[in-house]
Amino acid sequence: MARMDQWTGRLACALQAAAGMTNEGFATWLGIAVRTVAYWHSRPETVPGSANQELLDAAVERLSDAVRSRFFQGVDDIAGEQGAAGSGSDLGVVVSDAADAVAHDSLLASTGLPHDSIEALQQDMGVLARSVGMAAFDTFSHARRLRDDARALADRTRRPGDLADLFVVIGQGASLMASTAFDLGHWNESTTLARAATQYADIAGHASLKAWTYGLQMTLANWRNEPDAALSYFGRAMRVAPDGEPKLRLRYIAARSHALLDDPVSVAAVLDAAQRDSEAAERRPDELAVTTGGEFAFGAARAAACAAAAWLDLRNGEQAAKYAGDALRVYQALPAARRPHSQINGTNIDMAAAHLHMGDKDGATEALCAVLALPPQRRNVSLTGRLDRIERLLNGAPWSGDAEARQLGERIAAWRSETSARPLV
Repeated sequence: MARMDQWTGRLACALQAAAGMTNEGFATWLGIAVRTVAYWHSRPETVPGSANQELLDAAVERLSDAVRSRFFQGVDDIAGEQGAAGSGSDLGVVVSDAADAVAHDSLLASTGLPHDSIEALQQDMGVLARSVGMAAFDTFSHARRLRDDARALADRTRRPGDLADLFVVIGQGASLMASTAFDLGHWNESTTLARAATQYADIAGHASLKAWTYGLQMTLANWRNEPDAALSYFGRAMRVAPDGEPKLRLRYIAARSHALLDDPVSVAAVLDAAQRDSEAAERRPDELAVTTGGEFAFGAARAAACAAAAWLDLRNGEQAAKYAGDALRVYQALPAARRPHSQINGTNIDMAAAHLHMGDKDGATEALCAVLALPPQRRNVSLTGRLDRIERLLNGAPWSGDAEARQLGERIAAWRSETSARPLV
């Protein structure tokens, strides 16, 4: 793998351009502050410190072949325009290393906990939660770093207000780690992280985050086909959840639990109650959804997708297609950079299943086109689990003897064989 002899701000910006990322997305991907990326743009001749040199080297190794080729072409263009770097580069390394050393001086660490340190972590967590295009493993890694940073700051303060804020960041980090650990195929670790997230939310006294983490545990239990456990979490969550969006989200997740128990009456009842929660959500915006948002917000699209999944479990293709269509319309109305591709692909799979339940093989094939074209790094366990349902439907009546249905099943089997869990270390 080719490596840079020395990164400059200009080369880092070339990497960002090749990857097609915004300043926020690039900063989150690397695990650095947005202001650092902005500084590289304003001072292209600057030489990042050794820690950032290593981060940039590692980032190149994670690129797809196409993006890597585009980046090195950009590097060649820069070299052609400016020639080889001069002796000033050595001075840049000295200055940059000195700046890093001063910034991490142990004397600064011993004098107290500046408020902007917590604010920076909160902002970085919000950026990460809203980074819809980031691969699951990268999200896990960044969430882990933010969680560790917050944990280190918590060891340096005993101020109740600061500790509460830091516990919220730790709980959010553990929540994102749990969610992405599941996507990476690590179910046991995901459950452990989700429970820890609930504990941190409880310590922080953050009711909305606590309700969110309970909802995550419900979702994990549903995926393990343990609806009774999910409904047990639901009961605990509803006792602490604020009115509005937190209760709305919990009811939609509970709809899936009732569906797994083959209880259409309870599904309809809980969805009806959720409509009343939606009215409360309009009157009283949820703090977590507003201040952090992204993964910690719910919204109309996710609500409709949850309802679609519940009706699919009840084998009601018409209702499932209706709600899946509602979700996809909301997602497609978003700006392209804001569309959550994993949720969109999952909803497309559910739409395909709905079409199969309605006897529409061509509609199912069309819904799966984009999903089956996903590169391996864009796939996750959530999508694999949904495709399992498609395979089961294709292997049963009336599709088991259909040649085109068999070919579709073979494409799905090949897709799944290329998708495996990634280590978390």
